[in-house]
Amino acid sequence: MKTLIRNGRVALEGALHDTGVLVEDGRILALGTFDGADRVLDAQGCYVLPGFIDFHTHVDDWIGPYYLADSYDSATHLALENGITTLCTFVTQGPDQTLGQAMAHARAKAVGRSHCDVLWHLTPTTFAPSDLEALERYLAAGYRTVKLYTTYKAAGIFASYERIEELFRRFGPQKARFLVHCEDDELIAGIDPAGLDLSSALTHTLVRPERAETEAIRRVLALALRYGASLHVVHVSTLDGARQLVRGREQGDISFETCPQYLFLDDQVLARADGHRWLCSPPLRGDRGPFLELIRGGAADMIATDHCPFCEQAKDNWDGSDFRAVPNGLPGIGALPHLAWKLWEDEPDRAALNLAACLSLNPARRAGVQDRKGQIKPGLDADLVVMDCRGPLRPLQSTLSDSPEAYPGAASPLAFRHVLLRGVPKVRDGVLLRDSAPMGVPLQPPVDALP
Repeated sequence: MKTLIRNGRVALEGALHDTGVLVEDGRILALGTFDGADRVLDAQGCYVLPGFIDFHTHVDDWIGPYYLADSYDSATHLALENGITTLCTFVTQGPDQTLGQAMAHARAKAVGRSHCDVLWHLTPTTFAPSDLEALERYLAAGYRTVKLYTTYKAAGIFASYERIEELFRRFGPQKARFLVHCEDDELIAGIDPAGLDLSSALTHTLVRPERAETEAIRRVLALALRYGASLHVVHVSTLDGARQLVRGREQGDISFETCPQYLFLDDQVLARADGHRWLCSPPLRGDRGPFLELIRGGAADMIATDHCPFCEQAKDNWDGSDFRAVPNGLPGIGALPHLAWKLWEDEPDRAALNLAACLSLNPARRAGVQDRKGQIKPGLDADLVVMDCRGPLRPLQSTLSDSPEAYPGAASPLAFRHVLLRGVPKVRDGVLLRDSAPMGVPLQPPVDALP
């Protein structure tokens, strides 16, 4: 069946074109004016954009003693309704697992339950010779991204700078793309909480200060440039950290993301009586104006959510004496394109093109799936978004779970008239079609099938 999207303004190679998009057998067939399509979708007054990719999410997994509030079903349902056709999430090696076992377990939870396509970032936590040999096989087979943390030693996911150097040296030449959570663990551990008001969530900004992020970025960036490793720093929240990475990008294969919470929320939210609900790491920061302007000017390669929702009971189940008992993380999937749009909303064409870059092309390239995703181009998957920026204002909904809303009171004019996943219409007017069964597929091979 041939499907034609016509009368829209199509994002193509950094410009908008008044043209049609013809789709067949799950792929983009051609661009232009056509007759005789079996199905025609009218995009009058709308932008036609490549399907969005949320590059950084956590779903259907344990974070410490807490299980996340979103399943693959609920997370990808809401993602697709908001134009996100690929969800990138993490598989973290548990204390009694190999990385392959962790990956197989995550895949089993996702297959048949995902409404959009899924890609996993590998998070190894043990580094014996057999672990490194397995990681080498996965990288050769199509797993391109590896997540590392410079903090969370007690959680068992910490990697020292010496370990990171070893991995950069060994796997950098194999084109591994390293995603690094940058907060200096030694600096954080050296902060004495005595005398601090641990009953206030605002104190989180003191025990995980900005200099912890900027110092870790400085050290990891230097290692990446020394070994020619591909580095992507996740959830950058500081002005100095972002500036370091912009300079680093001139010298090597360096990229970074920031998240909507570091643009449109600030540390005063933590001062509220219910401020513990906004605890995340890195913490929300103050003085957002200069940081927001830097990102608005194009500094970040992508905007991603770090979607990490905990149910309301888990967030509220503390005695009020020590905020460190509260799980860290915020929901964000359903708000992502709306808040990214807000960065450039005064220039709609610019906003549309920046969404095509920051939410599609750049994430696809960093994930290593640019031969399938990220652009409206003949031969690529027909993941397409027909987006009206003049719809009625509607409240943001960051998650379908019972996690507290991260952006209460916020609203958006974006309306998703149609969303296609591999050529199949899945969403009309912002709602998943009633008869729409999950058809998302993993974008990487099963590890148990690898040699």
